[in-house]
Amino acid sequence: MGPILKTERLVLRPLCRDDGPRIQAVFPNIEVTRYLAAAVPWPYPETGAEDFLNFVLPEVEAGKRFLWAITEKDGNGELIGLIDLALEGPFHRGFWLIPEHHRKGYMTEAVAAVNDFAFEVVGLPKLRLSNAEPNVGSSKLKSNSGAERVEVIEDVAFVGGRFREEVWELTADQWRRNRIRFLNRN
Repeated sequence: MGPILKTERLVLRPLCRDDGPRIQAVFPNIEVTRYLAAAVPWPYPETGAEDFLNFVLPEVEAGKRFLWAITEKDGNGELIGLIDLALEGPFHRGFWLIPEHHRKGYMTEAVAAVNDFAFEVVGLPKLRLSNAEPNVGSSKLKSNSGAERVEVIEDVAFVGGRFREEVWELTADQWRRNRIRFLNRN
């Protein structure tokens, strides 16, 4: 399943089947899904969250990835976003947050907690990350964390259309050097 990670204002708890209705409620919002990989069906079907959980939870159980529901520490435990750490595949970390919680610094806290876990607990030497180029907030998080943009891939399919995809790498040493600055900047 994975550990519970806590930050100043958030609890990142393992995703569970009970989160399905909340995911189903927010995923038809294009502001949530626009820059997610085109593998996410659009328009989002009525069974979308169930299908997603049926796909990812066995991977979590098999130790191939960690997947956390982002919740507010002072809230009711309801999912406001998701962040994952994949141990297999081309990219290691992905996330989304419902729009009403943008610009609060929540994703900065969640990313820092997962980076710490990836490097200090799991022992990964580096993270390979990506985002749609128009997703400026995601690019900023990566850059501010110390990640270096290593590639731009032309014409990649995302839910919201075809965009250039930025590919980033963040080593454990880069993260350790930039961690405090990252938390204070974002």
